[in-house]
Amino acid sequence: MRVERVGSGHSVLTLTGELDLSTVPKLERPLFGELGSKAVVVLDLTGVSFIDSSGIGLLVKAFRDNREGGSGRLHTVVAARSQVDRVFQLAGIERALPLHRTRAAALASLDGQPAD
Repeated sequence: MRVERVGSGHSVLTLTGELDLSTVPKLERPLFGELGSKAVVVLDLTGVSFIDSSGIGLLVKAFRDNREGGSGRLHTVVAARSQVDRVFQLAGIERALPLHRTRAAALASLDGQPAD
């Protein structure tokens, strides 16, 4: 995981590899820490090769917890036609999370520009 500061009060968390039962605990603390301290967090999953239900559960929990009382907002970037994209489509995740196809589109949405 790589954390990058962008703009005022924004950060991008870039993940690579697998997001599953064995890796979710490593992401949980940094993700919730960023959400608690930043205006907006963009979670870039374009480098994630595999996600399972525990990874999806963490993302939904982070978005819901954050929306219901956290100080930040979570935007998720998913590469089109990736394994993560296919799983998200099957699970209907676009109804639960703000999704973007590119990092540039996610960052543009922070400035009030139309989402992709």
